Amino acid sequence: MFADCKVDKMDEKQDIKTNPNLVVALGYYIKNKRLQKNIGLREMAELLQISPAYLSNLESGKHSMTNPLLLKKISKVLNIDHLKLFKIIGYTDKDMSDLKKEIMSELINEISDIELGKIIEELMKMEPEKVFLVKQYIELLNKK
Repeated sequence: MFADCKVDKMDEKQDIKTNPNLVVALGYYIKNKRLQKNIGLREMAELLQISPAYLSNLESGKHSMTNPLLLKKISKVLNIDHLKLFKIIGYTDKDMSDLKKEIMSELINEISDIELGKIIEELMKMEPEKVFLVKQYIELLNKK
């Protein structure tokens, strides 16, 4: 159907189903910000490496799935905080935490050294203050 349009290079597995009302609100917000910055639809689509039709559908609220990576790219082009887009679409802090854990889990699985993977897993469970102390300890060890 869109054979002559650019293919969306975002990984479809990253799409997250969202509330249709929130999708409409997100599209409205993105379109308004784009227009405020005098960026045309085709120009914006080109910057995002997606088809103009895809962007138009996103701005119209016609997509029931949203891609967090695409929202991050949109935020960079429009010079807005990506967390604002995430909040508009209804991503909670828990969603973001789950996404980070999933990404880290994939990285750990790719690490060939089992012990290193276990250490990283333990670091992920720690409070930020303790992780900071571990980081300081590593820096101290590297100075010797």
